[in-house]
Amino acid sequence: MTRFQDFLKKELLYAGMSAEDYNLIRRDIHEENRKSMLTFSTITVAFLLIMFVLSFFSEDVEANRWVYFSVMLVTAGMFAAAYLNRQGNHGVLLVDIYGFVILLFSFGIVLGTVTRPDEQTVTFVALLLTVPLLFTDRPLRMVSCIFLSILAFIITAIFVKEDYVLVADIIDVSVFGTISVVVCTYMMSLKCQRFLFARKVAILSETDLLTGLRNRNSYQQKLEAYASMGVQALACVYVDVNGLHEMNNTTGHEAGDAMLRFVGKTLQQEFGEKNAFRIGGDEFVALVAEGKEEVIQEKMNRVQRLAEEKAYHVSMGYAVGNTAQMDISLLISTAEKRMYEAKRNFYQQRGVDRRVRT
Repeated sequence: MTRFQDFLKKELLYAGMSAEDYNLIRRDIHEENRKSMLTFSTITVAFLLIMFVLSFFSEDVEANRWVYFSVMLVTAGMFAAAYLNRQGNHGVLLVDIYGFVILLFSFGIVLGTVTRPDEQTVTFVALLLTVPLLFTDRPLRMVSCIFLSILAFIITAIFVKEDYVLVADIIDVSVFGTISVVVCTYMMSLKCQRFLFARKVAILSETDLLTGLRNRNSYQQKLEAYASMGVQALACVYVDVNGLHEMNNTTGHEAGDAMLRFVGKTLQQEFGEKNAFRIGGDEFVALVAEGKEEVIQEKMNRVQRLAEEKAYHVSMGYAVGNTAQMDISLLISTAEKRMYEAKRNFYQQRGVDRRVRT
């Protein structure tokens, strides 16, 4: 029983994946749902507007005129809420999405019972099969929404529908509702797996596998982004690990890899996970927006001290500039030159005759 409960929890709460994987793609799901909300609410408003206009020319749809008009107005309001939610508030978007889903189901219930009590429902069954596929979310929420809508339809039908179509409607809605639950759960699992695959590919393309830092590709993208981010000041900290080649030759590559991982982790701790990059074999860069120079120097000192406590040594150089007046490539070059000066001094102090490129 416990294994079955775990299976249901995994399928209904996390779309067939682990909680960690689901949390990894939540932001992607959120953005996709916002785009879907804008698209499908626009289509719904356009359709209802057409039906509202047709209601003045066709007796078949005249009885539903104010239903079309009311649902159209509410849907337009939901479109506006999704459009204005540019900051990506997850709670607001969820309310908007499920408000839209419930509105469409309610629309189907009214058309299938109140306005046509003597005919078998078609609209609500069609909506049961299509609406749950419009968005991606934890299956449990959508499944609950489907069941509650079916229950609302059955209760309304009992009081409104003619007896000779009531049983057929209840059977149809129950059968197609069950199909909707199965298909909805399966499709949400597929869509989440697609999101997860895309997210992992993106992470691999931007991550240095040895240290876990962002790689050179991500570093280049970040530099290009600063031009449009409105950052007033930018600091570049350029870091080189001393003695990597010697350590690899004397104690093995595993020891060298351990040193690189330690330096990378230390840079992440001091400058932030999103700001630290490994751009070469033993070279790292940290980019700090709006950072005070004295704070940056303190962080650099801590990195060097922590490295020395592990008997590692790093050479560091930094440069700070105003983004409105500076060339970022010149800023990077200045920090790199200062790092090589520090590296040259490091080897000279130890009496090592080693040329350091500039």
